[in-house]
Amino acid sequence: MPQLLKQMSAPALSGDGVKPGLPRVRAANDVPSRLSRQRRDLVMRALSAGFGVSQRAMASAGRSEARAVLARQCGIYLMHVVFSIPLPAVAALFRKDRSTAAYACQRVEDLRDAPAFDAFLHDLELAVSALDSAIQLRTKHEHKDSFLQKADDFLQEEANAW
Repeated sequence: MPQLLKQMSAPALSGDGVKPGLPRVRAANDVPSRLSRQRRDLVMRALSAGFGVSQRAMASAGRSEARAVLARQCGIYLMHVVFSIPLPAVAALFRKDRSTAAYACQRVEDLRDAPAFDAFLHDLELAVSALDSAIQLRTKHEHKDSFLQKADDFLQEEANAW
């Protein structure tokens, strides 16, 4: 009987609404796409250079490593703002909870009140956006060139067959 009382008095749900010990079920739109993962990696590289911390430190930083935590929060913010990715999807990309991603965006918005930080983040936004555009354009041309090469090869084979 005491065991039953313990179970009944224990909280049924954790802070995120999931029973303890059960895995969180993701919505279909929470699953990161290949493009989103590539963009996350691009943002992490830019932030690594901008903040002077390693990507590994940003990914595994605890609360005591303030610079790496701030860099990761800026990454969450940039993914949400620059690429218009919804917070649940951004949270999944960074393996964080949606509320953590929302807090990161709010914190970065508050820090943007400082002109120097705002200018720094604005430059990062422009750099990430420009690099992503260049990568997408290059990828598009590579696919087009690959398709055209395959078409030429096919036509050449057909011409040789006649």
